[in-house]
Amino acid sequence: MNSPLTRLATPADLPQVLALLDHYYTEWDIWQRDTEATVREALQHPPLGYILVEVDSQPAGCVLLKPLPAMPGVVGKPVECKRLFVSPDFRGRRLADTLMDAAEAAARTAGYAWMYLDTKPEFAAAIALYHRRGYQPVERYNDNPQATIFLRLALT
Repeated sequence: MNSPLTRLATPADLPQVLALLDHYYTEWDIWQRDTEATVREALQHPPLGYILVEVDSQPAGCVLLKPLPAMPGVVGKPVECKRLFVSPDFRGRRLADTLMDAAEAAARTAGYAWMYLDTKPEFAAAIALYHRRGYQPVERYNDNPQATIFLRLALT
C-alpha cells in the first residue's frame, strides 16, 4: 500500500464523492442527506468543500468542510466538519486522522478560528478520535435531529 493522498475534491470527483456518501448514509442510517445538487455546489467553493483521501488511486474516504454563520459569543470565523467517512475496506489505517489533519489544516489556512462538528453515540470510534484531537463539548449549534453530541476545536 502506498501512502494515502489527501486532496480537495473537484467537480470531476462528483461520482466518487456521491458513492462514498451513499455508503456512509446506508451504513449509519443517516436521515439528513445531501442531494447531488448540494454536493455539486460544495465542490465549487475551494478552499472548503469535500476532502478526499485516496489509497493507490482509489477513493477511500471523505470529509466535508462548510462555513457556519457567525455565532453569538464566538470570536472568529467558525467552520463545520461533516460527513467524515472511511470506506470499510480501508479502515484500520488511520485514514480518519489523515482526513481530519487535512480538514483542520485547510480550515486554518482559510482563516477559520473554530472547527465545529456534531455526532451521535453510535460513532464511538469517531468520538474517541475527536477527543484525542482536543475537541471539546459545546451546546447544540444546529438542528440535526440525529445529533446529540456537539464538539469544537480552536484552530488558532
